Amino acid sequence: QYRMSLGYGLDHHLSAFIDGSEAGRKMQDDKDDSALFFVDEGLADPNRMAMFGWSYGGYASLVAASRTPQLYQCTIAGAAVSDYVMASNDEFRRTPDGIARIWRDVYEYGAVQPVDEAEKVNVPVLLIHGSVDSRVLPKQAKVYRDALDKAGKYYQYVELEGADHFSNTLFFNHQLELYESLIGFLQNDCGQMSAQTSAAN
Repeated sequence: QYRMSLGYGLDHHLSAFIDGSEAGRKMQDDKDDSALFFVDEGLADPNRMAMFGWSYGGYASLVAASRTPQLYQCTIAGAAVSDYVMASNDEFRRTPDGIARIWRDVYEYGAVQPVDEAEKVNVPVLLIHGSVDSRVLPKQAKVYRDALDKAGKYYQYVELEGADHFSNTLFFNHQLELYESLIGFLQNDCGQMSAQTSAAN
């Protein structure tokens, strides 16, 4: 079962926080294991897999973009944290100091920081963020885009004007822009790096 899942006992839940945090490490392995299970069962084509996530799932999608060996043809990250230290510092402004300090300690000492992994990105990335997201501030997308630009990596960015953090509160116009962008990215960009690598070889 996925680390940090509820309902499997305290030890299983706490296995996500070994040495600070397993975010982007063993927790990411669990996601990859799930994808490989579907491949082994004949339910997924290993040459047509993508990772799409929102909020923490968006963070996981950013982590997936820089992993090797690479299982996915592209990743799509919505409302994603790219820098947990920055995010925990933002938390100090709106939560009790003790709670924010716990989260900073958890992620600063163990979790993979996608913004520090930009040079390792090896698949196309689609970033999506609401312009008024107050849970994960839009600057999280900005610092990650800056890191990708510096590393010369391919990505697309969609900012949903007037959208907040939660995918289930998006208005119709946000949903239309989101899904049109997502479909277009999957059709036209997903797998392009893999195709270029194969041609080069």
